[in-house]
This record gives sequence, structure tokens and C-alpha cells, in this order.
Amino acid sequence: MKEILAPCGGFESLAAALNSGADAVYAGMKKFSARKNAENFSDDELKAACRECHKRGVKLYAALNTLVYDNELTELAQCIETAARCGADGLIMQDLGAAALAEKICPQMPRHASTQMTLNSQEGVKAAAELGYSRVVLGRELSAEQIKNIAESSPVETEIFVHGALCVCISGQCYMSSLFGGRSGNRGLCAQPCRLDFSHVGRHSVISLKDCSLISHLAEFEKIGVTSYKIEGRMKRPEYVACAVNACYKSLRGEEFDGERLKNIFSRGGLTEGYFRGDMRDMQGTRGKDDVDSSAKALSGIKALYKDELPRLTADIHTIVTAEGITASANCGDITVTVAGEPPQTANNAPTTAESVCGRMAKLGGTQFKAGDITAEVGEGLYVPAAALNAVRRELCERLSVEVERKNTHVYQINEHSPALPAKRPAPEKTSYRAEVYSPEQLKQALALDFELIYAPMNILNENTPDKERIAVIPPLFLADCEERVGERLAELACAGFTKGMAQTLGHARLLREHGLDILGGYRMNLLNSFSVGVCEKFGFSDVILSFEGTADRLSQIRSNIPCGILAYGRLPLMVMRRCPIADGAPCGRGGDGICGASSPCGECLTDRRGNTIPVLCGGNSAELLNPDTLILSDRPQTLDAFDFAVLKFTDESDVGAVLDMYKNSRKPSGRLTRGLYFRGAE
Repeated sequence: MKEILAPCGGFESLAAALNSGADAVYAGMKKFSARKNAENFSDDELKAACRECHKRGVKLYAALNTLVYDNELTELAQCIETAARCGADGLIMQDLGAAALAEKICPQMPRHASTQMTLNSQEGVKAAAELGYSRVVLGRELSAEQIKNIAESSPVETEIFVHGALCVCISGQCYMSSLFGGRSGNRGLCAQPCRLDFSHVGRHSVISLKDCSLISHLAEFEKIGVTSYKIEGRMKRPEYVACAVNACYKSLRGEEFDGERLKNIFSRGGLTEGYFRGDMRDMQGTRGKDDVDSSAKALSGIKALYKDELPRLTADIHTIVTAEGITASANCGDITVTVAGEPPQTANNAPTTAESVCGRMAKLGGTQFKAGDITAEVGEGLYVPAAALNAVRRELCERLSVEVERKNTHVYQINEHSPALPAKRPAPEKTSYRAEVYSPEQLKQALALDFELIYAPMNILNENTPDKERIAVIPPLFLADCEERVGERLAELACAGFTKGMAQTLGHARLLREHGLDILGGYRMNLLNSFSVGVCEKFGFSDVILSFEGTADRLSQIRSNIPCGILAYGRLPLMVMRRCPIADGAPCGRGGDGICGASSPCGECLTDRRGNTIPVLCGGNSAELLNPDTLILSDRPQTLDAFDFAVLKFTDESDVGAVLDMYKNSRKPSGRLTRGLYFRGAE
């Protein structure tokens, strides 16, 4: 199976996708769509869109792919039920709790794990399969070899982005929009701050990337078993959708496609294959005046690509004409319909021939059907007016269309389900503190203090590290290029006496479990509701750190059977990138062999357009941007009291003890600080 998957922001894009050759489309509903500013589809519109797709044999996946809060679960349940009643072919979902709710409401409806779940490794894909997802959408930051390794070992379908905008951040790990502008990408309102002018030593727009295009490689993906070739662009115009779908359609058939038109219809200084080729040096790009002018010119003539119906379903038609009447049957796969027409006339001059009947019945233009085996039997001396044959053909196509739609529309069993939450755990008598450290010196200081637990990157741990049971190992965030070595290292650390690890992704969780380490959920798991925490508990997590994108009040309402903490101090992460902005995409050589487990301060900064400096951490296979202001909650003890533990995150601090003392004594430091999103929230 291979599938061209097109974006549909609205009905005009749906027509562009269908008539250009898409095998499937994905569309957002009015709520819980990761593209809230797209036109999106109301309940009635989604039903109509499903009908239009299914009568052509095309699938429609509904995108309910934002994070949700507990107070939104009832409304989400209604959206899931609506998608099921419309017969949608699957749900694209990021939130673990949302997917668990969908399984309870409609277990038959497939669930696709969104790229926002940070699925960039074999273990991550296997974990998603274990949780019941039937397809995983792989991160856009993967190379050809990494895609191959994952796809060939995947127990479920895989989907990759083959054309469209690139997030410079590893999928699901960008918090810049929410922290800088209060608009969360994980909630569907990314403001794309990465497109602004961040500079470094005279280079500008250093985190803005060109758009990706891998359409010329579709045959390679087919060989390694990738199921779906996804085009990004629910916010793009229909001409863009048609152009990209047409290119994919031709590529899969071994035909030449117009790459220049594809670039001109929309790009940011051209298109790139940087991640795919594993060479990230020539990926930087912005959308300038030349790009805008090229797009305006490229629009001319593109509507011709999708103004006519694409005949995609083969219909075999057999017509019998006797003195008693006309009978026509059409077969489309295993579907057969039959139509009867009025009796023919007696021929006065030239009688109707079988050839002329076949010629008339083969005229299927303007429908989704193309003529297959067209045959006819005609009695002698009979005459059938063209209008009569045309009427029979039209009715035949209409009935065939109805039956094709019926066959392709799922009728799911929908369960009554109220999103009941577990009982609320009592608040702890006293807030306990944990530390996340980056350096050996910070670890040494933290071990000498009364932290309940210390999270530490695996590169600074060894068999001689003391107090191992009080330490949780942090694997590297990006696993695709080091998963086997990380597994080996975890095995070594487990043998040395370490008993715990931090899971920032599902891939981490499965690796830690395989090596007998307790799973402690990190803040990058993006947990915002009770159902999500419940999924983690069932998977084997002992406790979790909740997402710092939630407000303190909402997070405090989460009900769980396992302890829940929050990140209470430190420089909050803005984004984690495969492509180092300091080295302009070249390997920076600062991170060792790629299994460092966390980045280290490199002393470099980016500068934003207002002159603020953005600290950069460098690692073996990633670079991380940090919020310039430090999160401080030391003078808000009542906020921390609502959670089981508080995590103090240290990056470049030299005195760990001073920070812990500040929190224990509820002191507020002088100077710039931030409260993060705990009180102002993000849309």
C-alpha cells in the first residue's frame, strides 16, 4: 500500500486534493486541530467531506492533534464521536490521554500517532504500537538511513512528510511560541517565531529553514515499506495542494514532474533535502520578495490541474438491449449495480449497433470512473436514442457512486463514555525537591544536598558515581542515530547499580523498561491532563513531571495514582534542534559520540531582533535554545505545595546549594526572572 496524503484546510483544498490524485486527506475539525487558524471543518462539513472522499475511494483522517486539559475532555469526546459517526478513516492524535479516550469511545477507529509525539526511533514506534496506534508519523528531522531503519522494523504503518514547511525544532519539542507569545504550537496556535531574525556573528535568520521536498524519492520509500507520503500545508492555498499532489502522483508513476513550478508555488529561498541527506549546512532560508513574486507567477494555470474530476475507479459496463428493454450492469471491484431503461424503438433506417452502445456507455467523463471493459449485446432491428443511453449511463454512475461510498464509509460501534477521572490524591505534607543537572560539578554539589532525587545525563555517570539509587539517568532526546549505543550504555549503568531513568519520550520509556530501570516521566512528555498521566502509569511510569505549558491551577487539578511534579526553577527550553545554528548546520564537534544524554553550555548565544541574547546548549546530536530569563517560583510556596515534588533545573549555575536554599526559605532573588506560563497560560 502506498498513499499520497494531502492537507485540507477547507473545501476548496479538498477539491484540489481529490482532483489532483490524492489517495487520502487529513483535515482539522473546528476544535482540537493543530492548525486552529485554518478554515477547518464543522461537523456537517466533515460529514460532507467524508462522503466526497469515500465515493472516490479516498480516505479522510480527522486531525484532533492538540494537547488537551481535563476540562476539555468532555468536548473532545464529542468531537471523537462526531468523527466516528462521519465514518472518518482514522484520527491523528498527539495527546496520550486524548488517544486513550478515543479508544474507549470507538476502539475500531484507527489512531495515528502525530509527529508531535517525538517519534524518532525504533523504540518510540514500538511503544506507540504497544499503546494501540495503527500508524506513526515520523519526525521531519530524520535522515534517509534513519527512516529506513525505523520503517523496516516498524510493527505498524509509517508516514513521513515528503513536502512542505520544516520545523527547525525536533517535532513536539518547541515551546518558543508559547513562552515568547503565549501561543502554543502544541495547542494549535504556533506563531512561527523561528521565522523571525535571530542572528549569530553577522548571520541572520539562523533558525529559519527552507521548505523540505522529498518527492523525487517516493520510489525509495515504497521499497522500504513507508505507507503514507504526507504533504504539509493545511494553511496553504488550494493551488499549492494541487501542485504538490500532482508532483507526488507523477513521481509514483515514474513520470517527470515540474520541480521548478513546485518550488515557485511556495518556498523560502528554495527547497531542501538537508535532513534526508544528513547534510544540514545548506538548509537556512527565508521567504523574500523574489519568492512572493515567483508564487504569484506560478499560480497561473495551476487551477487547470484540479478543475476536472480525476477518473480513478475502473468501471466495467455490460449493456443488453432487447425489444423488452435496456439493462445495463456496472462492476467496480466487488460492487455491482444494475439499471433498467425504457424499451428501444424499432429501427426505421440504421439500427443501433453494439459498437455504438459501447461508445456511448464509455463516456464517463466528469465522473470518478474510467471505462474498463465496455461490452454490449443488441437485438436486431432496434434503435436506441442517444438520450436514452445517456440517461442509463448517468443513473448507472450515480448508483455505482452511492455503493462505492457505502462500501468505503466505516460504520463504527460507538460506546457511551464519560471521561471519568481518578480520585484526587491528597497534597503532600511537605514539598520535596529534585535537581536536574548538566555537569559533573553540579552533580557533585547536588549529591551533597538533601535533594530527594537528581536527574543527570548519562555521559557524566559511571560505576564510581556515589549514591546511585538517588540518581535518574537522562538519555539523549534524539535517539535515531544512537539508539543502540544508548541501550548498551543503559545496560552498563543498570549493572553498575543505577535504578532509575528519565523518559522524555515514549522511546525513552521503552528503553528504560527493557533495561529494568524505573521510568520517571520528564516534562517533555507534554502531559496536561489526567488521562495522559494514566496512560503513563499503565505503561510503567513511577511518577511524572507535568508540562510547563499548563497553568499551575490547571496542573494542580490533575488526578493521578502516581506522584506528579512540576519544573519549578531554571532556564526553560525554547526548542531542541538537530541543526546547530552556531555551526551553521555543520557538525560542531562539541558533543562527543552523540550519547551524552544532555547538552552542555557552549558559551554561545543567538541574538533576537530586540537585542536579547538566547543561550545555546550544544550536544552530540542536538542543540538547544534556552529562555533568556530564569524561571523562579521560590517566593510562591503555595503554588509548589499543590504538587508532589518540584524540580530545580540547573544549566550554567555554579552554586546549586544557593538555589535550593532560596526555595527552602521562600526568598525571591533580584534581577530578571520569569514565572513561565504557570500564571498567564498559553492559548
